[in-house]
Amino acid sequence: MSEVLLSVPLVIDTDAGVDDAFALMLALASSRAHPLAITTVHGNVPVRQATQNVCLIQDVMGREVPVYEGASRPLLGEPLDATNIMGPDGLGGVTAWMQPSMRQKRASYAAIALTQWLRHRAYSAGITLVALGPLTNLALALALQPDLPKHVTRLIIMGGTSEARGNASAVAEFNFFADPEAAARVLRAGFQEVWLLPWETSLRYPIPWSDFDALLFPENPRTQFARYITGYLRERLQGLGMPGLVLPDLWAMLVALYPECVRESVPVQASVEMEGALGRGMLAISWYQTSAEPNLHLVTHLDVGRGVEILRSILAGGG
Repeated sequence: MSEVLLSVPLVIDTDAGVDDAFALMLALASSRAHPLAITTVHGNVPVRQATQNVCLIQDVMGREVPVYEGASRPLLGEPLDATNIMGPDGLGGVTAWMQPSMRQKRASYAAIALTQWLRHRAYSAGITLVALGPLTNLALALALQPDLPKHVTRLIIMGGTSEARGNASAVAEFNFFADPEAAARVLRAGFQEVWLLPWETSLRYPIPWSDFDALLFPENPRTQFARYITGYLRERLQGLGMPGLVLPDLWAMLVALYPECVRESVPVQASVEMEGALGRGMLAISWYQTSAEPNLHLVTHLDVGRGVEILRSILAGGG
């Protein structure tokens, strides 16, 4: 991966669940990030709740980044949600005891905001787009502005499976399963540099429970927030026998801002299955077809130690 600038102009598209929250905290605190806008989409929770969650996270971090609400449903079919594992608000129920945010979303629709921010003349060198939820907003933005890919320096996606080990179906990861048509549209749109963090890579690098507990001290508003939002998810993951906390979206943001966390990646040609009775939403990778031009870098191995240290610094109040 090419070296990042000291401060990366960043647009973030999110469905604002627990792992999104850690990714947003990193982007809002890191000296390597210059967040320009945050767009919200259906996914872990309904889009209106996702918008409220993003505003609450900004309250915790003491930052002010414009928020634009986006698609409430996929291009086809009905929206999913992950409240059974993330909690009723997507943040472990934290909104039941925290004061609601007084921040307001911007009037512009997310897809329109994406076309405007990603083509912003003040950032002629290009902007990094980090997509942490279903790709509906970006697919709609592409319909409005088909040449959008040439204005994006890097697109970082959390989504898909590299080994067909699904978490939303037998073979499909949640974000891609939530809107396969949007995912397919984005992967064939011709973005210059796409880095994709699949579900299996996240699963390979959980943060051990004891290590995560150590991150929550000393106590401050950030560590308190982290403790509360992960309680519900922790109970569910431990019930499944997971040895630690799985935070896919945090890893995707680390890929965007700290490329040294990527130990290995593979250039591949990949597409998304949209019609199969069993395979809908599956990321289909052409591992051995040399005639196919790669359209993304598949992140396969990470430096979990480096990632945990960065998270520790952010939670302690550093940047």
